[in-house]
Amino acid sequence: MDWRTRAALASVAASPLLLVACQRSTTAPPVGAACLPGSPVAKQCREIELVHNPAYPESQSPQLTVHALDPEFEAVVGRTPQLVPLATGFGFLEGPVFLKDADGQGGLILLTDQIHNSIYSMRWNGLKNGAITPASTDQPRLFRNPSGVADGQTADLDGHLLTAETTGRRISITRKVQVNLANSSAQAPALVERYNGVPLNSPNDLVVKSDGSVWFTDPSYGSLQFPPQPAQLPNNVYRYDPKLNIVSLVEGSLVMPNGIAFGPGEKTLYIIDSGAIQGPRTYFPYLPHAIYVYDVAPDGRTLMNKRLFANVAPGFPDGMRLDAAGNVYVGTLEGIHALNPRGRLIGKFLMAKQTANLTFGGSDNNILFIGSSDTLWAVKLNRPGLVPVRSSAS
Repeated sequence: MDWRTRAALASVAASPLLLVACQRSTTAPPVGAACLPGSPVAKQCREIELVHNPAYPESQSPQLTVHALDPEFEAVVGRTPQLVPLATGFGFLEGPVFLKDADGQGGLILLTDQIHNSIYSMRWNGLKNGAITPASTDQPRLFRNPSGVADGQTADLDGHLLTAETTGRRISITRKVQVNLANSSAQAPALVERYNGVPLNSPNDLVVKSDGSVWFTDPSYGSLQFPPQPAQLPNNVYRYDPKLNIVSLVEGSLVMPNGIAFGPGEKTLYIIDSGAIQGPRTYFPYLPHAIYVYDVAPDGRTLMNKRLFANVAPGFPDGMRLDAAGNVYVGTLEGIHALNPRGRLIGKFLMAKQTANLTFGGSDNNILFIGSSDTLWAVKLNRPGLVPVRSSAS
């Protein structure tokens, strides 16, 4: 989802005169439009103060509420689920992805901050005595700024970082992560930026199939928020074949395609339609706030048999990931909803703030990293993620 919709819903930045307001501020870094290239204060967006291992918010209960609506969910979270805040102070988090080290013990968490037009990295050191502790992570570091207002991210089969960029209107590829760890100004080249010669709208989320193809959603949220880049294409879902360098249309019937994920065996594809959100401070309940599921055709390149998997409320669904048992975890207005393979809601992580995106990671692929507004959380589950974690290419 675009940063201004996020800002409005999360009460991060409400003024339509965002640039003017941010220039007048002396107490906080600028946000939103002021962080785009060309703004006289854009460099200040690199200077946000992040708190590593923050204290558990006193305004919340000793443990964020975990709602188990079915024994299936109890088996996933265990008897004493522990949600841990890892870092806070971001603008609005999206697109977490985990790249493991070659030895398989530690790794990097890479996450996007749309409000500040940045990507951040955070080292994961692993569990300590089987638990997430203050020693499990290091202080977050700026990885890239500007980022093209980066949104969803994933890793390709070789461990390269793929990023959907809202204002960049492209999928970028970072082949050498170490370059950005040393220099956050380094920019990534484009992997995909056009369909039939026409610029993409504002790529939102993406997933990589086992054949190396990249499937991604391209709604027009960017054009709704950034008038200089009007949408020239319908709101489509595409497949990019890196071997042939061909972009093909796979789904064109959704209002606002958003999160995307393959099911077990890559026999199905889940796609979110967040059409209920059409811009800042809007919500149209008669428009889609749903997850659809498709069969992947025998050719492995097209879709068929679209059907409703689940309607998601309150609010709308955003990013999603699956575990190895086929359960779907999706970011919502109230936190994370967990749905079983039949689309039935089996449990919730009720977060204090709107939650957009999540990913699995860790040495056993069973740590769920959750981007909830301004805070990154983690919880250890009894189920690993469906998609294997990739080792960083560098």
